[in-house]
This record gives sequence, C-alpha cells and structure tokens, in this order.
Amino acid sequence: MSFIDWDVWQWLAVFQHELLLFAGVFFLIGALDDLAVDLLWLWLKVTGRAQTPIVQRRELQNRTLHGRAAIFVPAWQEDEVIDQTIAHLLSAWPQDALRLYVGIYRNDPATLEAAMRGASGDPRLRLVIHNRNGPSTKADCLNRLYEAMCADEQRSGIPFACVIFHDAEDMVDPAGLGLLDHAIASGADFAQLPVEPLPQGARYIVQGA
Repeated sequence: MSFIDWDVWQWLAVFQHELLLFAGVFFLIGALDDLAVDLLWLWLKVTGRAQTPIVQRRELQNRTLHGRAAIFVPAWQEDEVIDQTIAHLLSAWPQDALRLYVGIYRNDPATLEAAMRGASGDPRLRLVIHNRNGPSTKADCLNRLYEAMCADEQRSGIPFACVIFHDAEDMVDPAGLGLLDHAIASGADFAQLPVEPLPQGARYIVQGA
C-alpha cells in the first residue's frame, strides 16, 4: 500500500516515531556530555591532579569567619515556620560576623511578628520591610535585601565577604557556615550545599482512589 493511501492514524504513528528519534538524538548528546565530564574527573583523580580536601566538622562549627557573611531569607506568609528557622539558624551559627537579613512584606504582619519572636532580641537579625505589598517574585524580595545590605556597608564602611541564600522553611547545619566560608576564603567564587530532606512525623500523605 502506498503512503498516499495511509489514514490519519498511520501518519500519526510515523510522526510520533520521528519525534522519538529526534528526542533520542538529544538524549544521546546529553548522555555523551555527562560521560565526558565523568571520564575527565576519573582521569584527574587517577593522575592525582584532583584532590579532595578533608575538613573537620568541629573546626567548621567554631570557625572564625574571614569576613562578614550576609544571609538572605525572603519570606512571604511564612509565619508558621520563620520563627523556628531564625531561632535555629542564630543558635547553630554563633559567629558575630553573621548578619541575617529577612525580607518581609509590609502587608504580612504575621510573618513580621513571628520573625521577631524567633530572634529573641539577637542583634545579628536585620528585618527588612519591603516597600510594596506581597506577594512578588523571590528575586524582587532578594533585590530589596541586597539594597539593605549595601546600605549597611555604606554606613559601616565594612564590605561583606559573601552572600548566602537561604529558604524560610529550611534548617541549617551547624557546620554549614564554616564550610561555605572555607570555600570562599579558599578562592571559590560560588559554593552550594545540598539540602537533605528529613521525614516529618506529624505529616501524613493522603491518596485518593
């Protein structure tokens, strides 16, 4: 039977097949790229040109920062968690060179109240009230926090050595700030720590049939 006599389902099957081939080519290219990176890393490790530094957790927890560190936390309607996040962060990271900037919208008084409760008067907390109603994008709130940090730099004459982004619902690791500071002080322009999901005993998953 000639392809001229094909019905719509046959044409659709051919079209689907061509799309799968097209997607397969790009999946293959992506896989080759990842494979090349893995092979390069393996070669550097075998030849001894890639070294993994070893750090001590206790030293990181008590590490004196090489410069001031600004932690940015954008918050919109986070009154249920922000007090715990702030209290844990300020307790886990006792360094005096830390400044915690929490961005709060002017129409979100519940989050403001919770943030003040979580700080317990710690002077390292800087509550930044956004001059517009929320919600907006996270980038917009971060820009407001950056403006506040720059204003503090101008007033004090002391620049910040690093800026750390942190989510309102996450809990920090006590060694995290020291590790980030170690990476930046060693010459890294950017450093990232993985987030570990923890089970929530009071949460339940409901599935409908």
